[in-house]
Amino acid sequence: MKKWPWIMLSVGVILLVFMMNYFVDKRQQQSNMTQSVSLTTSTSPDKKNIVEVKKLYRQSTDYFDYEQKQKVDSIRMYYGRSGSMLNQYRELKGIHPSRVHNVDVYWRNNQHVIIEIINTEQYKKNKVDKRFNYHLKEL
Repeated sequence: MKKWPWIMLSVGVILLVFMMNYFVDKRQQQSNMTQSVSLTTSTSPDKKNIVEVKKLYRQSTDYFDYEQKQKVDSIRMYYGRSGSMLNQYRELKGIHPSRVHNVDVYWRNNQHVIIEIINTEQYKKNKVDKRFNYHLKEL
């Protein structure tokens, strides 16, 4: 009795199942939900402008145990006129989004905003990790 055809057939079926599962998951992954959590919100001294710093999460599927997991994707500063929808944003780059837990916002004047990313790890107690300066008129 030849066992090679049965072994090759079973390996082929297993490979086919994994490939189908991979492509189905890829198709579902295209519609990843992005959720956000507001870290802080601040209004300018004249109350005309507003800035909100958000941490964005992307949902993904782990292929081994098929769990839905959320991964920190980015940190964004949304800005605009006070009372309006904040659709404009700037990506805060040069930081590890998963390590950001504390953000301070300072206004130098009504258009100039300073965002400080505070690192709260144990060996760096409340040390400013990164500072961003933005002039809202120039954005």
